[in-house]
Amino acid sequence: MTPIQRTLLAIAAFIAVAVGTFIYFIANWDASKAEPIGMKHDRPFFSVSKKSRGLGQSPSPALSVRTTA
Repeated sequence: MTPIQRTLLAIAAFIAVAVGTFIYFIANWDASKAEPIGMKHDRPFFSVSKKSRGLGQSPSPALSVRTTA
């Protein structure tokens, strides 16, 4: 078996395992154990205050582009 064939065989084996585990996951899914995504009201992963995002502030004059004609 040439190195190229071994590489292709390894790739095919990986894809077969990935597809097989996905099918197993879907086949054993129990919807009654899962909480609907729309019902989650957790706090966000990254809490960013409005001040640090710049909401409600006027834009910086240095950022405006003015051309004279």
